[in-house]
Amino acid sequence: MSDITDQSFLSRRFGLWLDRRVPPTQRITLSQKNVFIFPTQTGFVFSGLLILLILGAINYQNSLVYGVAFLLGSMFLVAILYTFRNLSGLTLELVGTRAGFVGEDIEFEVRVVRPQGRGREGVQLGWPQGIKQWAEVYEQEADTARLYVRGTERGWLNPGRLLIETYYPLGLLRAWTWVDLNARAIVYPRPIFQDVPLAEHGRRDEGQLIDPLGSDDFVDIKTYVQGDPVKHILWRSFARSDELMVKRYASYVEPRLWFDLERVAGQLEERLSRLTGLALQATRNEREFGLRLPNTKIPPGIGDGHLEQVLRELALYGR
Repeated sequence: MSDITDQSFLSRRFGLWLDRRVPPTQRITLSQKNVFIFPTQTGFVFSGLLILLILGAINYQNSLVYGVAFLLGSMFLVAILYTFRNLSGLTLELVGTRAGFVGEDIEFEVRVVRPQGRGREGVQLGWPQGIKQWAEVYEQEADTARLYVRGTERGWLNPGRLLIETYYPLGLLRAWTWVDLNARAIVYPRPIFQDVPLAEHGRRDEGQLIDPLGSDDFVDIKTYVQGDPVKHILWRSFARSDELMVKRYASYVEPRLWFDLERVAGQLEERLSRLTGLALQATRNEREFGLRLPNTKIPPGIGDGHLEQVLRELALYGR
């Protein structure tokens, strides 16, 4: 238990130190202020070999061994400069995000720009919980890397600090940094699909006119035909003109759908998922629909823009 507490404490301290050393920003240029470098496991083995060579040269007074040791040592020093230079001067910028649903990979677009001159090789970037991508900035001066992070819950997804690293040219050293690009994307509830409810009946002068038995809405008067309800016959008109006339009652089908959180069964997350599925199906069927949430009402609409507004409200409800 104490080990977990110590690790959490160290992580918080390291995060606070990073916030001071590499403050959050949507665009950052790497330099000696925010790039770290350290030998890899191979680098430590290489350093041990150098020490053994130097000790052997001192012990046996062998000039050839001295020459090999100094040559390898020079290569190690040059590798430090080249590994650092491979990251220094790169500019990283968050250029776009794409929303997704819970359980999907959410896309972030990060643009990497190198300074004019020699290209950079072996540059990787990505979030620890995602898949790392290569930045191809050797022949071209800029490249846009598409990075993905799994959306585990609805609302805003903030993947945290982005890792950029390189082992170029010899793999003896690792240069890296953690940058916070203020990246966040919206994650919609996981959709649960079901049948879209039939259009509602309403007493209004819109929609498709239907003529159900038992309707209470008077429409007009028509000539009696066999099968019309007897109770709708206008007997006073028949007494004056000897022609049977009947009252016509009808209703209008409400062409627009209303999806209401209070009318959906289940726990909150399940209800939001069901409303998400209904909104997707209504849009696919080109049906006009609106959304009712406590303290929020989106008027009926249609199209991708309307769908995005509805999904956004569902994703951020209660957040």
